[in-house]
Amino acid sequence: MKSAWAYLTLALASVPAHAGTLAYVTEQGDDSVAVVDVDSWKVLEQIKVGRKPAGVAVAPGATRIFVSNPESATVSAIARGADGQHKVVGEVKAGQGPLGIAIDRAGRQVFVADWYNDDVHVLDAATLGETRVLKVGRSPSGMTTSPDDKLLFVANRESDTVSVIELATAKTLATIAVGKAPFGVAYDENGPRLWVANVQSGDVSVVDPVAFREMRRVKVGAFPYGVAVTRDGARAFVTNQHADSVSVIDARTYAPLATLNTGAYPEGILISPDQTRALVACWMDDELDAIDVSSLKIVKRLKLGSGPRAFGQFIAP
Repeated sequence: MKSAWAYLTLALASVPAHAGTLAYVTEQGDDSVAVVDVDSWKVLEQIKVGRKPAGVAVAPGATRIFVSNPESATVSAIARGADGQHKVVGEVKAGQGPLGIAIDRAGRQVFVADWYNDDVHVLDAATLGETRVLKVGRSPSGMTTSPDDKLLFVANRESDTVSVIELATAKTLATIAVGKAPFGVAYDENGPRLWVANVQSGDVSVVDPVAFREMRRVKVGAFPYGVAVTRDGARAFVTNQHADSVSVIDARTYAPLATLNTGAYPEGILISPDQTRALVACWMDDELDAIDVSSLKIVKRLKLGSGPRAFGQFIAP
């Protein structure tokens, strides 16, 4: 493992040569991460990480990328240098089964959900040192912070709840009941609202992140996994694993807009920074699909390595 000093040297390098939008898609079957140029729609690199990577969190500016490796029980740190090239610069243990992973909006803290130990490991993004461990519900998965980085929201799949953690004190402020088996989460500043995909109840919980209560549930397809919302709060996109589809919801009225057939077993989903496309990792068909946000049509498909998952923030915010 590289030293913390080597990591810092690379992570704090000048702005990389490649200035386009990059997506970092975990390829679970290949123990790797594909670096995709979203603009040219090409795979630029394939980076070897730990065993069976699943979750990914990209820091602001994409100078650092953090990947959870469930079978290695580790987190890999990737740095992007001034030449635009990527290099694994650290790998640290993180509980027994790290899956969900997130980074705060300031790019300082990395949160790693331990599926087996029912806690969240907090790492310093610069050194990879563990700073604290937060107890949450059973089988924590998706996570996100509030826009001011004061709160951490954690979906607890086997508890059917979302934990709300105050980061300054490490205290649990609330435990919110949602649908059955919550997994992916997305914070929508319009409202504000927290969108939570409930795998086993086939719906999405819309949560008030200020009052700490579920406001409503919206039916989608079979086994919803990930959710993404446009910046203007107009449309929500939900991946349905067992239906091989994405449900599109009018996020203002909660009415269904469309159901789009994707590659098999769609999982991670995120809106591109320019808000024109929703990118979907399709686990069983080894592809990344691009949905046009306006026309609601799949406009591109890109073949990747084995088992792309991209669970989390796989494009720089």
